[in-house]
This record gives sequence, structure tokens and C-alpha cells, in this order.
Amino acid sequence: MKLIQKSIAILVLAITATLMVNCSSSSSSGDSGETTFYLKCKINGVQFTCTDPMVGNSLSKAITAISDNNDTHQETVSLWMPLGVTVGTHTITEEPSNVNSYGAGYSDFDNSISSQDASGSMTITEVNANVIKGTFSFTSPDGDGNTITVTEGTFRAENIQ
Repeated sequence: MKLIQKSIAILVLAITATLMVNCSSSSSSGDSGETTFYLKCKINGVQFTCTDPMVGNSLSKAITAISDNNDTHQETVSLWMPLGVTVGTHTITEEPSNVNSYGAGYSDFDNSISSQDASGSMTITEVNANVIKGTFSFTSPDGDGNTITVTEGTFRAENIQ
């Protein structure tokens, strides 16, 4: 089961990487005056930080964050949203393949953990031609009977068109 989950997670990351139109840059500025991109959260109480999340557009918008300590522990957090993302609070559904839904996922490649069926919320606080900014939290079973809890999530990412 873990091998299947790991394979699925790797496939999702490969597809996301293939569909990337552009990687974000730390020098762009939006209306908020901030000049850096990031995705931060706590995963089961442990801090996760990515200082340059990747953003891609295909049928939906995907923000993929690889932990800044990826040389010692390979973790990713992914957020999905419609191409026409809007300001407001949105429910994270268990159907991230639906291009009109908001979704989230977590993978820990070192421990063969891949979250499935996430539920929670994502609040988009800023959307403009350059930036998407917001907060998120979600829970998800890991496939082994445990629950992954993601809290205190914040992000600011490039809004590629």
C-alpha cells in the first residue's frame, strides 16, 4: 500500500513539474508590499517552510512547496485551486481532480507517506496579476490509519497567467 501511495505521489509531482509554466521568483511584488514568495505551515505540530513555491497552470492552478530542508528530509505540500481563483474562504474537498475545487495534499517521501482525501479550508486574502496570498489548514488520512494535521498554513505565491 505504501509503495502504491509513494508511486502516486511521485506521479502527481512529475505531472505538476511537467505542467509548470513558470517557477516563482523571490523578486516580484504585489499590492501588499511584500517581495518574497513562501508557503509555511505546521505538519503534525512540526514547522514546514518553503521559500520559493512552484506555481503551475493547466486545467487548474497548483502551488507546490518542497521543504527548504529537502537535503535532509523530502516533504511537499501542494495546494490546488481553480484558474479563476477568488478572494474568500473555500472548502478543501476530497476531489482535487475537479478543476473548480480547492484541494490540498502532503507527501513525505522519506517515510513513504502520502495524504489522501484531505478536508479543511483555504482562505484567499489577495489575488492580483502578480500574487496569490492566503491561509489554509487541512487534515488527511495517511493510508496507514494515522491522520496528518496541517495547521497555521500561510502562503504567498506568484500568480502566473
